[in-house]
Amino acid sequence: MLLPVIRRSCLKSAFNFGSSSFACRSTSGAGLSPFKLKMNLDNDRMFSTSSIILQSIQKEEGIQAEKLKKYPISNKRKEYADEAFLSTPLRKLLGISRIKKDELIEEEKQKESQDRKSFKENMKTIFRIIKLGRRDLRLFLYALAFILCAVLYPTASVKLVGSSIDAINQNIKDEEGNLLIWGYKAQTVFAVMVPFMCVSAVCFWARIWVLKVLGERLVARLRLRAMKQLVRHDSKFYDSEKHKVGDLISRLSSDAYVVSRSITSNLPDGLKNVLFGIISAYMMFSINPLLFGVMLCISPPITFGSVWYGEKIRGLSTKLQNASAGLTKAAEETLSSVKLIQAFTGEQKELAKYSNELRNVVNVAKTEALAQSNYSVSIYSLYHTGYLSCIALGVYLILQGQMTTGDVVAFTMYSEFFNSALYSLTTTYIELMKGSGAGVKLFDLIDYKNDVENIKGEKLTKAGLPNSEVEFKNVTFSYPTRKNHKIFDDCSFTIPAASSTCIVAPSGAGKSTVASLLLRSYNLQSGEILIGGKDIKDIQTRELRRNIIGIVQQEPVLLSGTILENIIYGLTPLQINNLTMKDVINAAKQANCHGFISNFPDGYDTIIGARGASLSGGQKQRVAIARALIKKPLVLILDEATSALDSKSESLINETLKELTSQGKITIISIAHRLSTISKSENVVVLGKRGKAVECGTFVELYSNPKSELSKLLDSTTSNMRKNVEGHSEEVSSTKSDSPTEALSPSPDNAPAFNEDDELNRVRSIIEDLPFELRQQLIQQITEQIESDRKAAVKEVQVIPDNLS
Repeated sequence: MLLPVIRRSCLKSAFNFGSSSFACRSTSGAGLSPFKLKMNLDNDRMFSTSSIILQSIQKEEGIQAEKLKKYPISNKRKEYADEAFLSTPLRKLLGISRIKKDELIEEEKQKESQDRKSFKENMKTIFRIIKLGRRDLRLFLYALAFILCAVLYPTASVKLVGSSIDAINQNIKDEEGNLLIWGYKAQTVFAVMVPFMCVSAVCFWARIWVLKVLGERLVARLRLRAMKQLVRHDSKFYDSEKHKVGDLISRLSSDAYVVSRSITSNLPDGLKNVLFGIISAYMMFSINPLLFGVMLCISPPITFGSVWYGEKIRGLSTKLQNASAGLTKAAEETLSSVKLIQAFTGEQKELAKYSNELRNVVNVAKTEALAQSNYSVSIYSLYHTGYLSCIALGVYLILQGQMTTGDVVAFTMYSEFFNSALYSLTTTYIELMKGSGAGVKLFDLIDYKNDVENIKGEKLTKAGLPNSEVEFKNVTFSYPTRKNHKIFDDCSFTIPAASSTCIVAPSGAGKSTVASLLLRSYNLQSGEILIGGKDIKDIQTRELRRNIIGIVQQEPVLLSGTILENIIYGLTPLQINNLTMKDVINAAKQANCHGFISNFPDGYDTIIGARGASLSGGQKQRVAIARALIKKPLVLILDEATSALDSKSESLINETLKELTSQGKITIISIAHRLSTISKSENVVVLGKRGKAVECGTFVELYSNPKSELSKLLDSTTSNMRKNVEGHSEEVSSTKSDSPTEALSPSPDNAPAFNEDDELNRVRSIIEDLPFELRQQLIQQITEQIESDRKAAVKEVQVIPDNLS
């Protein structure tokens, strides 16, 4: 039947296209007109080419047109016929239903392979989830026992209903006129059923309680397992776009709940329905095998439909979970940056982003709801078709005297149980697929393999290293998300032990990357990083971070809790037990934070809120410095650690660090771009844009050379400072004084009008950004000169500007 229809369609379409395309080309003359000639050629070529199509379609019997349309002629035209000579309308017509048999077979094989693989993955995930609950196996067995007891009463009550109806209709009574059911008095039978019902109710209650407890335990175990891995994943994991904080929170919250519900609720319900189905099927078969056969006819469509829908709903469930994760991520990003959003009036932009994510969730949910509605109405129709068929056949058998009314009533009730169990089993399968989809997402987080292992390597302490020298040896590195962009390319430099060294580089040249590599946040492509001659790859990452390296970041992160808890955060439980409050106060004094902490009513027990919200930026930096110093690390990394501090606090902290390095207790690596910070370091390492260390040396050596990379890098920053120094030198020379501070000294004639604050501010404005050594020399000269002149001018006033030191 298919061939004539296609042939007629091809002919009709060809003539329609031909008449519209070539009518304008008709000309007079002998013989055939160009129009007729064109039509004849097209007809011949159409039939010869369409025969190829028909042969292909004949070989692919049963293939739907929708599948054929997926393979347009434009892609595979030359594999069937040379159609270059055909007119455009015919090419369009013949391009509708081309398909190649080998490609279709390959596609079907791939689809079958994917289905088998998907089914195996689903089962593997489900069994893995069940394995997580093996600790609660005893509770699970109790739940199964309660389910069995709860199922027996409903199935027995159906048989009781049917037997009661037959006893009434047949007037089965004993000599005393009592109605007999199953050979016993009706009163006795119902009296026995009452405690049976009570036991069933208790079992029903116990089943719900036990499964709820199992569910919560499984959720807790899943979340703990996932969190245990998340806090140990390396930086590469968190750099990925797939692992944003909002997505991870969604996995821990909603996905874990979906997985737990699918196992602890739906799996036991499925077992309950299996029991219901088996008992109901046995009872129906015992009542009438013919009716039971009719009822079984609807089972295959329901089963296959459920399997198909289960696979479909699994994909939709995964999409819904991803959309929900995107919504959570948008909300988390907006709420965590609400102050910034308000400052830049970006409320509407963020609302638009959130609305877009919300729309995605709604659209996926609508698709899932539509699929569920289609499935439910199909199952409902099949179920009631079988149900009505059984009733009709049952009535017929009653009229024929082959069944009693009680048997038909009992059979229909059992069929209700059977179909309900069958439908519930399909629902259980669907929910298991949802749980499997969520479980795959969770287990992806758990199974992620870190590039940097925390436990591999030697468990080395500070005493195991001869010194704290740091060496980068032929280091080549690029970030995993930007593998083609090398941050370091065969980079080498050495930081002497017990010294302060500053890493200086243009933006994006790898200053902060030095800190990340020292902490082993990433693995190197090649090269070595040595501390005390020991490759850090040979040291346990946990021990490296716990005992050897301390870090203070530019934007210090404090955790919710007290100031004391934040200061001792990096210590082990054993170290905390041996710690005294004097040690904490000493670290706080070294970081210049003891003063403001003491001013709080609760002192070190002050609650600072999430991320230290109740502290200022400078206070947070000082607490972070105390947190690093109390560990007494061999190497201390300061990544713009004093950027939020005032000059006095910075000076005090620098004095503390200088004292520690002079005692040989610590090696300090500063990452900075400010001249005031760079000039305080003994050594400077300048990194270039090509991933190499371009120069190393002391600050005075490098900065005194105007052609050095350091001078070039700081040229724009120091231009204003040099102008101030030159202006100051001119002022000094104009007074014909050998001292660079004579111009700042007050004249004895003007002594009564002398203003101390103005004088000090003037001094600070000139010397604020001078190099460290020059500044110290200038301060000393200024102090001596001011003191001498003031004594001479105003003997009763003596001012010593100690705060300049």
